[in-house]
Amino acid sequence: MKKLYDIEQLHYYASLFSGNVVQRSLKYNDYSAIFECLHRYDSDLMSRGLTYWDYFDYVYRILEKNYRNEYVYKNTLIKGYIVKEYSLKETKVFNEFRIGSSIADLAMFNGTSKAFEIKTELDNDKRLASQLGEYARLMEESYLVVSADLVDKYRSDVDKSVGIISLCRQGRSLKIERLRKARKNSCVDIDILMSSVRCDEYRWMVKTAYGSLPDVSDFEMFDACKDLLNRLSSIKLQRLFLDAVKKRKNSTGLLKSVPRSANLLCLSMDWNERYFAKLNELYSQPIKM
Repeated sequence: MKKLYDIEQLHYYASLFSGNVVQRSLKYNDYSAIFECLHRYDSDLMSRGLTYWDYFDYVYRILEKNYRNEYVYKNTLIKGYIVKEYSLKETKVFNEFRIGSSIADLAMFNGTSKAFEIKTELDNDKRLASQLGEYARLMEESYLVVSADLVDKYRSDVDKSVGIISLCRQGRSLKIERLRKARKNSCVDIDILMSSVRCDEYRWMVKTAYGSLPDVSDFEMFDACKDLLNRLSSIKLQRLFLDAVKKRKNSTGLLKSVPRSANLLCLSMDWNERYFAKLNELYSQPIKM
């Protein structure tokens, strides 16, 4: 018989996967949020010698079955699709990547730039068209990630250039399946580009394309760089944008090392090797109340 969980308990479980909970345990040796959750809902587990990672995985499995929020979708997409299908040596993945005035749930850069927009069963699609529209003005490929139950609804609603990825249950776990490949976009909107890259990145793009920066004041630099970049072909701009973003340092390279339930935590908190090694040392120990 399937165990039932009330929404308050599921919200509490979901809160364990916040950066604040992990940071407090690492920086201040404060495990109070984890302890309170155990006392309140899982006191029967306290004598089993679980490690912190064990408990996180236990809670995560409950969320997978009963409360598939954005964390579960993103985490499954990272582990079940990106890590599985792509070489992390050649790939950078970013959580919440700004594209114009929108923020893509996940963005991936390897040989191409890809944006992923997630719509869970708990979301509405109010801004979906405008979000996907902005992604198409910069990113080479855009994907919509939805529950298998909602595929038919969204398949007819979104532009056929948008790829569709479904999240469905396979036995006791969740599975990611690409149902429609995205069509490659070949245009770049200069306004979207300039609002998506950092100052050092658009300067690097100009220097790479022209050999030097324009001889103007810092106050005029943005507009001068924008003008020069706007003279380049879309294909050249896409390549420069891709190469510039791939220079950013982030924690993609650690994704194969972290526990299954913590992939999104790794990306969103941008763990470095030293941080993860210390955290892994603490969370691999049995929970001591």
